[in-house]
Amino acid sequence: MGRHSAVEVCRWAKTALKGGPYCYKRWYGVRSHRCVQMTPNLNFCNFACVFCWRMHLPGRFKLPDGWEWDRPEEIVEGCIRAQRELLIGFKGNPKVTRERLLEAMFPRHMAISLDGEPALYPYLVDLVKVVKERGMTAFVVTNGSVPERLEEMLERGIEPTNLYVSVYGPDPETFKRAAVPLIPNAWEKVLESLELLPEFSTRTIIRLTMVRGLNMVNPEGYAKLVELGQPRFLELKGYTWVGESQKRLPRMAMPTLEELVKFGSKIAERVGYILKHVDEKSRVVMFVRDEETWEWNLRLVREWRELEAKLDEAWRGRVKDLKLKRGRLPDEEAYRVSV
Repeated sequence: MGRHSAVEVCRWAKTALKGGPYCYKRWYGVRSHRCVQMTPNLNFCNFACVFCWRMHLPGRFKLPDGWEWDRPEEIVEGCIRAQRELLIGFKGNPKVTRERLLEAMFPRHMAISLDGEPALYPYLVDLVKVVKERGMTAFVVTNGSVPERLEEMLERGIEPTNLYVSVYGPDPETFKRAAVPLIPNAWEKVLESLELLPEFSTRTIIRLTMVRGLNMVNPEGYAKLVELGQPRFLELKGYTWVGESQKRLPRMAMPTLEELVKFGSKIAERVGYILKHVDEKSRVVMFVRDEETWEWNLRLVREWRELEAKLDEAWRGRVKDLKLKRGRLPDEEAYRVSV
C-alpha cells in the first residue's frame, strides 16, 4: 500500500468474521474482525532476528536514493481501503453475517506491527494520532531500538493504546545472538526505551519471543529488565516454526505452552507479577503487574466498548450496500466518525 506500507488479513480476522474466536488481543478489547494488521515500514528493519518469518534481503536497513515517505493520512486511509478490498470476498461466505462484515468494513483497531520496525518511520507519532482520530485504537510494537520515537510520544502527549517493547534476550550476548542487530549500541538503546516505559499512562507491555535453545535462559536477567521498564503487562510468545525462520532454526526451537508458563512464572516470581491469561492457540502467556492494574484494564475495555457502540451509530443501519468502489463504501463520507 503506497510506497512502503502493507496490510495483511490474519487468520484470526478471518476466523472472527465467520463467528469464531478472537485472538489474544481480546484481553485488551480488540475484536479480530475489526483489526487492521499493518506496517508503515515493509521490509525495513534494523534487526535481523533469527526467529523472524520474514526474508532478510540485502539492504533491508538502507533507504534508496530519492526516497520519500508517505504521509500518515495517506497510510491510514490506504490501509483501510486495502483491508476492505481484501475482505470483500467474504460477502459470499454463508458463515459470514452481513452485520459482521459491515463491522469489519468499519475497523476499530490498527495493529502497527506486521513487518519491519515501525519506529523507523519518522511520522509514527502522527500516524498514531491519525489512527485515533479515525475512531480506532492503536497498538505499536517496537523492538526498542529508537527510544527517540518514544520520547517524542511523551513530549507531544500522543500515546498508542498499547505500547509493546519486544525484548529478545536477558543479557547483551543472548540478545545479540537472537536479534542480530544491524546497528551499533542496540542493547543500550533497548535499555533506554525500557527506562521510558514508566512515564507512559497507556498500557505498556514487555513482549518476550521465546525460542528454545536460544533465548529461553536466565530468567533473572529478564526480571531485571522488567524491573527497569515496570510494564503493566508482561507477555511471553512462543516462537513458531514458519516462513524463512525454518531455514535458520530447527522445529524443536518451538517451546510448548507448558514451558512458556513455567519459564514466565520464574520471571514473575522475581518481580511479583501475576499469571492472568493463557492463549493456547497463539501460545501467548500474559502476566499482569497486580490486580489493581487488571481491574484498570477491564475498566478501559468496558469504556472502549461503550465508545465503540456510540461511534458505530454513525453507520449502523444506514449503510445498505456493501459494494466497494476503490475501497470506499457508498456514502461513506456521511458516516466518517472520530474519537
